[in-house]
Amino acid sequence: MIKKLIMLAFVALAIAMVVPSTRAQLLEAVKPVSDKVQGSLVPRRLDVMAGQVDYRLGRREGFPEDWEKWLVDEFTGVPEDPWGNYYYLRPGRREYTVGSMGGDGERGTEDDITLTRPVPGG
Repeated sequence: MIKKLIMLAFVALAIAMVVPSTRAQLLEAVKPVSDKVQGSLVPRRLDVMAGQVDYRLGRREGFPEDWEKWLVDEFTGVPEDPWGNYYYLRPGRREYTVGSMGGDGERGTEDDITLTRPVPGG
């Protein structure tokens, strides 16, 4: 019985996704949940990223001059957040911040996910 209900739900979802107006409504309805799930991946990625920046700073190489190029060429992780935007770097003298713009794609808004660390040896 449960298998039939699940199968029926998948068929209904498939049919609904074919109809453009219904597809838009479904995608809008699941967006908050989707953003939350995708956002849960970001803190670990930022921690790894900051670790690699710390290593670079510890070797006195400074912050990458071209951040996006560094993300693509040298960062061992994925250079883009789950929403398709490059992670960002906000360097400072005593601390720096790496972050994701979140689901809205705008920097400095409430849904940003950031990690701030002290500059090693700074």
